[in-house]
Amino acid sequence: MDKSPSRNVLGGALWINLANTVRMREHRVTDMLAEPGYLDEWLHDNELHGLNNTAGAASAVTREDLLPELLRLRGVCRLVLEDLDHGGLSDEAFAAMEAEASRLDVALRAERDAQGTPLLITYGQTAVQGVLYPIVRSLFETLASVSSDRIRICEHDDCILHFVDTSKSGKRRWCSMETCGNRHKAAEFYAKKKQRGN
Repeated sequence: MDKSPSRNVLGGALWINLANTVRMREHRVTDMLAEPGYLDEWLHDNELHGLNNTAGAASAVTREDLLPELLRLRGVCRLVLEDLDHGGLSDEAFAAMEAEASRLDVALRAERDAQGTPLLITYGQTAVQGVLYPIVRSLFETLASVSSDRIRICEHDDCILHFVDTSKSGKRRWCSMETCGNRHKAAEFYAKKKQRGN
């Protein structure tokens, strides 16, 4: 059984995982959200599947309601990543983030956890907002707590996935050592072997 993490969560932050739904597949940029059944897989892997994170009685999140909202939010996430790849967050990207935040209608509820500790929980007012809110929160929290040079794109030539580098050294190069890192090592090995053969 494959124990490696799903490519759907390699970003290390929910908003990057959403941006990473656009990826290279067979040397072509592919929108994974356009694939049948993929949205459910992505929601499940990111612990948003069946999310009942609403203040009132939640109706089930339908693909028809959720997908356009996710696509718009993904555009914002990708814009932020492009900016970070080029050195910093632009006013345009921040305005787009601000617009996403203003679309959210959230409520607060006091709860206790299993140990009795009081918690203040934020909920989306609708089922769709219950999915969008944690993604938008992740975007703002990541940018507030992680140095922008720790948010980077995979160095493999045939990969466009981004990730948060949480390594101690800050020198992580690949979205995943199991995929892109090993592919790079194998390519280097065969290139050296071919060179020795000439």
